[in-house]
Amino acid sequence: MGYGFLQYQTAEAAQKALRQLQHCMVDDHQLEVKISERATRTAEVSHKKKQAEKKQTGSKILVRNVPFQATVREIRELFCTFGELKTVRLPKKAAGSGNHRGFAFVDFLTKQDAKKAFAALCHSTHLYGRRLVLEWADAEDTVETLRQKTAEHFHGDLPKKRRKADVMEGILESMETD
Repeated sequence: MGYGFLQYQTAEAAQKALRQLQHCMVDDHQLEVKISERATRTAEVSHKKKQAEKKQTGSKILVRNVPFQATVREIRELFCTFGELKTVRLPKKAAGSGNHRGFAFVDFLTKQDAKKAFAALCHSTHLYGRRLVLEWADAEDTVETLRQKTAEHFHGDLPKKRRKADVMEGILESMETD
């Protein structure tokens, strides 16, 4: 592309690099070094959810946003380079449609291997054009608990359903006492 970006810990280090590397020759090309305008702007607070919020509790990684054409074999190949895998699961949709649900569980033999894989792949790993989102899976994360978490995220606590259940329970109780 003809350009690149470097990020330094301090502004002083960036200024020193600017002075030392200006007009330096690399592969028969003369470098023109300057401070990025983006770096000089104040850092905007990102409203994006941080990926590594959860702490590592085990050796299991939850992989979200898995493309529907991806297979268990492809997920296994992506992660096996970081260590020995215990299991790779792509939960299926109900009613035997054959498609998976868009997420996977990757369980490593050791926590260290899982940590290496997470660190290497959590920032910007793409599969079939979709960015994989990695989270540490809870030990009790199952399809059912994920379904419940997703429902709570999109629908809140569903107070209407609880009220209906209470109403039904009240009707049944009144029928039993009559």
